[in-house]
Amino acid sequence: MKKDGARLFNLKSVQTYIQRVADAFAAVLDFEVAIVDEYLEVIAGTGKYKDQIGIIYGSGSISYQLKFTKKSFILSNPMQCQLCQNCNLKETCKVLAGLLYPIKFRDKIIGSISLYAFNETQKENLLNDVEKFETFLQHLVELILGKINEMALYKQTERMAEQFDTLINSVREGIVAVDCHGKITHLNRSAEELLKVQANLLYGSLVEKVFSGITMSMLLTMTKPYIEQDIYYKNSHHTLHFMSTVTEVKYGKEVCGFVISIRSIGEMRKLAGRVIREERKYTFDGILSQNTTITDIKKKMRRVATTDSTVLITGESGTGKELFARAIHQESLRKNAPFIALNCGSIPENLLESELFGYEEGAFTGARRNGKPGKFELANGGTILLDEIGDMPLHLQVKLLRVLQDFTIERVGGTKSLVVDVRIIASTNRNLEEMIQTNQFRSDLFYRLSVIPFHIPPLRERKEDLELLIHFFIEKYNLILEKYIQGYTKDALATMYEYPWPGNVRELENAIEYSANVCPDVFVDGNYLPERIIEHITTIPPTQHQKHIQSIADLEKNALIEALNRFGTGSLAKESAARSLGMSRSTLYRKIKEMGLENRINA
Repeated sequence: MKKDGARLFNLKSVQTYIQRVADAFAAVLDFEVAIVDEYLEVIAGTGKYKDQIGIIYGSGSISYQLKFTKKSFILSNPMQCQLCQNCNLKETCKVLAGLLYPIKFRDKIIGSISLYAFNETQKENLLNDVEKFETFLQHLVELILGKINEMALYKQTERMAEQFDTLINSVREGIVAVDCHGKITHLNRSAEELLKVQANLLYGSLVEKVFSGITMSMLLTMTKPYIEQDIYYKNSHHTLHFMSTVTEVKYGKEVCGFVISIRSIGEMRKLAGRVIREERKYTFDGILSQNTTITDIKKKMRRVATTDSTVLITGESGTGKELFARAIHQESLRKNAPFIALNCGSIPENLLESELFGYEEGAFTGARRNGKPGKFELANGGTILLDEIGDMPLHLQVKLLRVLQDFTIERVGGTKSLVVDVRIIASTNRNLEEMIQTNQFRSDLFYRLSVIPFHIPPLRERKEDLELLIHFFIEKYNLILEKYIQGYTKDALATMYEYPWPGNVRELENAIEYSANVCPDVFVDGNYLPERIIEHITTIPPTQHQKHIQSIADLEKNALIEALNRFGTGSLAKESAARSLGMSRSTLYRKIKEMGLENRINA
């Protein structure tokens, strides 16, 4: 900033102006004029000094000495003047007398202006009226400084205008400036993009001719500093709809113009949808369900949320286990502390330990300097979700058991234990009790984790939630994709009810996002459902298709029988049957019992 200021306040910035002044006054005064800057460069002059413009005087020159005396002085006999003794031009100097005057800006010498006599008449005139000429040079310096200030102000204004232009063009909202007569004077880059027009084509146009929904009489009768207004702009192809905020621009008490910020209605809808979703996303109210099981789970979770007891959430992939975990955190006394989620199945086994517990410097090749905290340290004071806990290796299960017992961890490569204050929530889509039987999961860890167990039922077991969720996701993707879908046709809805949704709520949301993207109508028919749903329904025999419409329970029973017939009834076969049906092995056993199919298995 200082360098910029130095460039603004120097003699060279007004060199042309100074030369014109020197020429004018030299003709009137009959003296030679020389102006030297702070670097001893001659930047303007008359007579012999005009030929020296660009020359830089040495440290022995009288101009150099002036930088230290910092006041004007008269040179009456240069050959005998002490200040001239070291000048390298002394032997050839023709000056008989001179008056040197410093040019000071804010107590800093930025140069000097001098009058020189080269004959006896000039010398006599100069020495006889020194005070008059000194006053003259003082006024001349003030004139030069005034020009420098003017130039500096112009440069600063120009720079501020550039900065303002950069700032306005960096704003995502469209900005339209209007003068007090209603004429458009400026558009930023975002406004050009939103309106799909070049700014210069609208400059000078009346704002009410460009936008419908806004008039000058409306602007001039504003009762508050700003108003919100829907406005429309018609280009060669479309009529564009915007939400605008009109703000007065005042100079003192007088209105001198208006600034109109415009935002696409589509963008506003997306933003509103995003805010609404984020506000509700991680709360129990944001988990939509009419199912009595889910309602009961939410009630129980709300009760246990205020405690620090460990929670185990089981359920198939896509049922929203993490949403329930986050809702517990949001209802807890730890809600202002971190919520850290770690998927134990997505991280390579050799990295999982350091992700969980952190590591010290030099713990392994490639370790960061000063080490790195693990997820437990990051979650200190808050909640940690260990997702897919069933995929955790046995040797780490032992270490996790220690955390659950005494809430201490030890970094990889570390030698001291660290105490952590965390609430642990675990989740899995696997049957941990069966894994215990096959020595894949420690029983002691299971009982430590399942202090408060919850099982989230799959979507096919709570079909009463289907239509509620469909409407919720339609609203969401209408906002995001700027669509106006009102729902699904009767046939499409029937198809969705027949589909078993192995991917659960996540798959349902993906299906609705797909339909919203590809459907051109306000109601989605069966042609705009994902192929896997259409293909699944077309493979159901007509009689079975009819039975399902009459009874969902019959379809589930038939599907179970078909899967058992196809894969068999052995332990591994039942696991394959459960996977083909999109359910856990424990759910398969429960369904077999509920539907009275034990005899079929044992036969």
